Amino acid sequence: MSDKPTMNDVASTAGVALGTVSKVLNGDTSVKPKLRDRVLDACERLNYQRNRIAASLRSRQTQTIGIIIPDILNTFYAALVEKLENLASAAGYTVIIVTTGEDSRRATERIDILRQRQVDGMIVIPSLNGSDTLNAAVGPDMPCVIVDRIAAQDPYPSVATDNVDAAYQGTRYLLSLGHKHIALAVNSPNLWNTRERIIGFEQATREGNAGADVRIVGMTVEEARISLGNLFREADRPTALFTANNLVTLGAVHAQHDCGLDIPGEMSLLAFDDFEWLRLLRPAVSAMQQPIDQIAVEAWRLMFQQISKRPISVRHVRAGAQLMIRQSTAAYVAGGKKLGLM
Repeated sequence: MSDKPTMNDVASTAGVALGTVSKVLNGDTSVKPKLRDRVLDACERLNYQRNRIAASLRSRQTQTIGIIIPDILNTFYAALVEKLENLASAAGYTVIIVTTGEDSRRATERIDILRQRQVDGMIVIPSLNGSDTLNAAVGPDMPCVIVDRIAAQDPYPSVATDNVDAAYQGTRYLLSLGHKHIALAVNSPNLWNTRERIIGFEQATREGNAGADVRIVGMTVEEARISLGNLFREADRPTALFTANNLVTLGAVHAQHDCGLDIPGEMSLLAFDDFEWLRLLRPAVSAMQQPIDQIAVEAWRLMFQQISKRPISVRHVRAGAQLMIRQSTAAYVAGGKKLGLM
């Protein structure tokens, strides 16, 4: 093997055809996930990278992609960025990551900086209230993919979890445990994905003849901690809590510790978003798991097809979430005693 690994080396190490390696590196999602993972693992083991200078000279592109996210401390965004960076690197691209801090003006400034850097495209998770200014900031000539915080009608290709169905399925699960007073804790109804989760929640509670108790708890962990602490102290508090994202879930865990609330004995807890720390808590937290790998792969496919000026067959992808049942949810019985873990 030469000092600098080639695509042939990657194919040999992964045990796949050269054409399969080319498809993976070019963002072709027709490759089966197991084969794609083998190719990406081989690229990582061999430290394989394309010749970026030669590619840039041929294509007149900078081989860089801008990724705009609201907050790098959000575990969902951090995990998504890591997957995107791996896919981009395997295809010979470098990513530039910028954060907006939920500030639409700052988002516009960051996007302008990326345009000055002549990135080949942008993958954007809009900031709060940032969708209205996004089109003008990015411009019609820039390849762009919107992820997670989609809008009702995105002019750009988009990828997100099917939020309505995920919230619906999660709420149906809590209803199946006998809970009739369920609260959905959200950060802001101004976000499109949050509004979709509210729709799914309200649809399920309506069908289950249960009360739809939507609580707006703030955009930060501390705001959520204070707001949910007040909720936990209510005399007629809900018997189950469905937290709409990981920051709200973290606030709920802090509030639960502050109040000494027994989960799931006094209240069941179901989270939207699933991460390792939820499994490490005691009790481990049940969650609706968003398909981060699929979201990243589809976002990269849509990005690469735009850059390479290939036709896009599916512009708006909505991926299904999976219910992960753990110890924080239990069947409800009158009097607040848990009937048993489900």
